[in-house]
Amino acid sequence: MNMHFKSLSFACSLFLYSCGQQTTKNVEVTKLTTREKQLCDSMNIDQSVLTALKKHTHENVEPFHYSLSKMYKADHTVTEIDPIYLPGFVFKEEQSNTRTLIGALQEKLKAQGYYLFILEQNFGLGGKDVMAILKTTDQYEVLRSVKTDGTNYGISNDSLISIIKILDRKYSLSLVSASGDLCEFNIGKEPDSWVELAKEAYAVCPDIVDQGTGSVEALAGELKKYRRLYLWWD
Repeated sequence: MNMHFKSLSFACSLFLYSCGQQTTKNVEVTKLTTREKQLCDSMNIDQSVLTALKKHTHENVEPFHYSLSKMYKADHTVTEIDPIYLPGFVFKEEQSNTRTLIGALQEKLKAQGYYLFILEQNFGLGGKDVMAILKTTDQYEVLRSVKTDGTNYGISNDSLISIIKILDRKYSLSLVSASGDLCEFNIGKEPDSWVELAKEAYAVCPDIVDQGTGSVEALAGELKKYRRLYLWWD
C-alpha cells in the first residue's frame, strides 16, 4: 500500500468517525419520568404523546383539570370551583411558545388520537398560558368537554357548536384555543369578504367589537391580518 493511499484511507476513516460522533451528539433521547409513565398508564394514554411533547417543552404535566370559576386566597393558592376532569393533560407554557407548539404538534398528535390546544390564555399579563391535550381528535368534542358557551348572550354549548359547524363549512376552521367563555380558530379558507365574516362573528359574539376592535370594519382587518377567528363572551 503506497503512502498516498494510506493517507486517503486515514482521512476517510477520520471523516466517517467524525460524522458518527456528530450524529451521536445531535441525537437527544427523550425519556419519560416514572411519574409521567404512571400518569399515561392511569388514563390509558399512549406514552409517545408525552415523548413527543417533551421534545418541545420542559414544563411539567398534570392530569387534565379545568374550572372557569376559581377562588384566589391570600397565600396565593387557587381553588377551582366544580372542576372538570378528563382523560388528558394540562401544562403551563410561555405565551410566546404556545402557537409554536400548536404548529409543531397539533396535527401529529391528532394522527395519534389526541388534540392539543390552548386552554387558558393570560393575554400577556405576566402569567403563563395553560395548554391541554385531550384524548380525542374532534374539535367539537373539545368544545363540548370544556363546556364552551356564550351564556351571557343566550348561546348554549349545543347552540355554539351548531354555529361553529356552519362557519367551519364556509371557512375551514381549526380549533386552537377553548375554555368556558372563549374559543379561537385558525381560518383555513379565505372568505370572499372579510367584512361579511366579521359581521357573522359579531352577531355571535358582540363583545369582540363592543369591548374589542370598536367596529366591524376593524374586526375584519384583524381577521384578515391574523387569519384567526376569536370569540369571547364577557
